[in-house]
Amino acid sequence: MEKEKIIIPKGWRKITIGECVVERGKSPIKVDDAANYGWYPFFTSGEAVLQHDCKLVDGENIYLATGGMANVKYFNGEAAYSTDTYVLGAKEDICPKFMFYILLFLKQYIDINYFQGSGLKHLQKKDFKRHEIIIPKSKDEQQRIADALSKLDDTLLQTQSLIDKYELIKRGLMQDLLSRGIDSHGNVRREKTHKFKDSPLGRIPEEWECKTIKEIYSSIKSGITPSRSVSRFFESGIYPWTKTLDLNEGEIYKTDEYISEFCMQNTPLKLQPEGSVLIAMYGGWIQIGRTAILKMKSGINQAICALSSPRFDINPYYTLYYLQQNRLRWRRNAVSIRKDPNITKKNVEEFYISFPSSSEEQHLIVEAIQDIITFKNKHSEQIKSLQNQKQGLLSDLITGRVRI
Repeated sequence: MEKEKIIIPKGWRKITIGECVVERGKSPIKVDDAANYGWYPFFTSGEAVLQHDCKLVDGENIYLATGGMANVKYFNGEAAYSTDTYVLGAKEDICPKFMFYILLFLKQYIDINYFQGSGLKHLQKKDFKRHEIIIPKSKDEQQRIADALSKLDDTLLQTQSLIDKYELIKRGLMQDLLSRGIDSHGNVRREKTHKFKDSPLGRIPEEWECKTIKEIYSSIKSGITPSRSVSRFFESGIYPWTKTLDLNEGEIYKTDEYISEFCMQNTPLKLQPEGSVLIAMYGGWIQIGRTAILKMKSGINQAICALSSPRFDINPYYTLYYLQQNRLRWRRNAVSIRKDPNITKKNVEEFYISFPSSSEEQHLIVEAIQDIITFKNKHSEQIKSLQNQKQGLLSDLITGRVRI
């Protein structure tokens, strides 16, 4: 097969990676021997950047994983790194940050073509250094490209920091509102200024109730998984069927699987009503306790418990957020079945929820939490948009299709 011809823009040149970089010395520090404290960032083959109490390099360097899969980072300053990290500086006529973006652009290619071996794959450095790239002859143009991409990275970092900040605010707000609530003046209750009482969950506001899920909800149902050997159960499906993987901690408007009228007539499966609060009972620590609210009638599988028909005036979103805030409590109830931790329907029934007697207070709590979630989601969408912009800009600038 004829090799695809590389178009070299005017003022650019073809060169190997090896001709652009300077290899730093191999580190004497294994990941397990790292102090993980100190002033200096400690780079490894993994995503996380740790800390160390001594430095190995200074200045602008690129940190490339040598084991597992391609992972590339850039840092300008004093740093340390592990034995499984390949550290590269740039030659005098090469902009180091530009070289980082070259390798970032080639990350998937490097992973597929230059990580080899049975078991844990390792970077084949000789082949990697022979890889040909095209770059501007002018270091100034390289720097302009790096600066443009860096500005977008800075915006991404600032937006992510804002998201992280609001996640912390959300956690703190939920902890306060779902344990102490809001008084008639819009203030969070405190024992110094408000009356509290004892409950099975500890001290709660005097105006609140503390009940088990079984006491609150008259309908607590789990579903079934129709046999996939009966094709007619899923063929021409018209009724949504919800699985644990669909539980998104929010609202479920649709699913990717549907069951047929034939299935409804020939199995015990029943549709759960819109507004049901769903709880995952199986699936290990990652899944158990995950929640969602149905926004349509749907069947559910046997690993889900659906709460509906409350005996008390309780907002389903209040229940949803309360369960999310107290998800770690399931760990005390989890049992090991086939080595996977799970919770039972009885565990769900005996789970305590504290809640305001006033539906108005429940609404205020829910509204406050949803405002934070909406703000966070808005910026999460902005992150996705910026990431798409970066991918397109990276491709255009690194290949020379767009000149700056």
